[in-house]
Amino acid sequence: MVAIVHHHILPRVSTGVNDWIPDWPNPADFRFDYYKLLSLAASNDGGIGSAPGPGISVAVVGAGAAGMTAARELYRAGYNVTIFEASNRLCGRHWTLPGSAATGMELGAMRFPFFPAPGANNSVFEYYLRTEAGAIIFPFPNPGSAPNDTGIYLSQGYGPNDQFYPNPTMIFWPNGQEAPDNPALAEVSRLVNNFINFFTGVVGGTNDNPGLYASPDWPVFWAQIANNYDKMSFSDLVFSPAINSYNNDGWLGGFGMNDAQSQLFYTIGAGDGSWGAFYEIASMWFIRCVMFGFNSDLQTLTGLNDASGLPFYNDSSLTDSGGSSLPAPLYSGIQSLVEWLFYNPAPGATQSLFNAVNNDAGASLFLNRAVQSITFNDDNLIVHDQSGNNTAFDYVVVTPEIWASQLGVVFNGFSPNDLPSTTLAARDEQHVIASCKVFFPLTQPYWEDPNCAIPQDIVTDTFVQDAYGIKWQPNDTGVLLASYTWEDDALKLLPYNNAQVAAMVLAELDRITTSTLGASQTVSQYVTDLNDAVVFQWSQQLGYNGCAKLYRQRNWTQNYALLAYNQQFSQSSRLYLAGETFSVEGGWTEPALRMALDAVIRLIQNSGGSFVPGFNVADDYPSFDVTFTPNYNYNVSVNTPSKAKRKTS
Repeated sequence: MVAIVHHHILPRVSTGVNDWIPDWPNPADFRFDYYKLLSLAASNDGGIGSAPGPGISVAVVGAGAAGMTAARELYRAGYNVTIFEASNRLCGRHWTLPGSAATGMELGAMRFPFFPAPGANNSVFEYYLRTEAGAIIFPFPNPGSAPNDTGIYLSQGYGPNDQFYPNPTMIFWPNGQEAPDNPALAEVSRLVNNFINFFTGVVGGTNDNPGLYASPDWPVFWAQIANNYDKMSFSDLVFSPAINSYNNDGWLGGFGMNDAQSQLFYTIGAGDGSWGAFYEIASMWFIRCVMFGFNSDLQTLTGLNDASGLPFYNDSSLTDSGGSSLPAPLYSGIQSLVEWLFYNPAPGATQSLFNAVNNDAGASLFLNRAVQSITFNDDNLIVHDQSGNNTAFDYVVVTPEIWASQLGVVFNGFSPNDLPSTTLAARDEQHVIASCKVFFPLTQPYWEDPNCAIPQDIVTDTFVQDAYGIKWQPNDTGVLLASYTWEDDALKLLPYNNAQVAAMVLAELDRITTSTLGASQTVSQYVTDLNDAVVFQWSQQLGYNGCAKLYRQRNWTQNYALLAYNQQFSQSSRLYLAGETFSVEGGWTEPALRMALDAVIRLIQNSGGSFVPGFNVADDYPSFDVTFTPNYNYNVSVNTPSKAKRKTS
């Protein structure tokens, strides 16, 4: 969901470590080829594993991407699955609003990596949507790579430090050009690129000269990097001096910016939008995402091929197990990921998860049924939902956003050996960021009008921040994501109602364009109607309480308490954690899917199930080293940890 935009494409490098280590770029912590495992299951016309017997029940809390992935894979492995969803719809933070045109409005997740490009076969997201579903994708028009250029408005149009332009000016960043048409912004962009290129060169390398990631000792190198960077905020990284040679000590330098450059990067980025919302976030979050492929070659999902021919397309008569109406699947936008997983049979399956729900054949789904507590008994787990039901299950998979889980779900009867206080503290102490989006449907794509000089994307240091012109099909009239803000820039809009926010944003965009491009150059002339605006604040959504998890520095042990919970405690607790906010790359769909599959694998293993031939979980699946803690003393030289290896090394 979070997409810090930098139009950087990382080359694919084969690791050659073993058959289950994916090519780089790929996540730094969970180096495992889930794509291969899912493909292996499909070639065997079954699931990634099989239940040890019939009738084993699993409750899945949440019907978003993680919940539906866990439910689907457990169901086709032979488990009985019941999904509890607090809201009146599926898909969670994959939420595509149907618009008047073919272009949708993505309220949550909207742009995705494919590690590093379509066809790389490196991501779960790619497996489900390209290999199985036949998704329609196209490059997201990020600043600097928007086909019809990017405009930058800074300091009321007078440019960096009010010293470059005598009159208000729109600084242009033509598509394909390395940096914006401004020397100060170009220098900031150069410093950012230098760090990324140096870091990824050392870690990823090339096929002729593989980097650290391809080494069997990668966990040791990764711990060295954590020793240096886990103590640092992203702001610290921005100011740290750049280096150009690696001394095998886990230190790869920083951006090397001075105060003026840092302030420019804070407010306007390298032309790619403000990074100020992330200055107090951990440098390790930035490193985990940008250096390992989450920011590379971002795509947007417009929908699925031949959507009208897919099961239950636009069928408004569908209901859940309790008779509540299900929103009709349209297989449009990112929401189609969850719709595909629910309404379409998995490879080798005789029926879809929805068919199983509809036929009462080993699966159930309940909308409007928030789980309020989970109680541990010797023989089972009792799920108490908002309808007053107490239902016993053999296992429970929990997927909601962390703050929503903290405030909405009570865990009863779990001993410290089952659910330790360190895990609950790690959950409760995480940082969940705010986000606000403002959309306007358009009468036509203004960036394609020959009489319009307004660039497709506009990046500003005003409260608007970032505006994107988007369309999905050649004949779309398009939509304007007129403001996309994070953290303080989103929170400052909370006191205003939606109509006020929409009017403020549109008026500010018109002021920006007319003052720099001429009186006739208004965005508002292309907007269908001010009343058609869609304003969405994730902080106001019950069951989410925010947009995404982005942690602060010194958070390695807390992150690992969540990441490794399934490995360490689920066998005794029968409770499993899955989803984006239990991962370390918060804000992205891929870790949500991987954490869901991790829960599935551990559940099959702990319940005595078997796995698809060719996969041995004890030998092939990675384990986290929970004994390592980074060095948080700035004044002590880096020491190579001795216990930072995993089984796969």
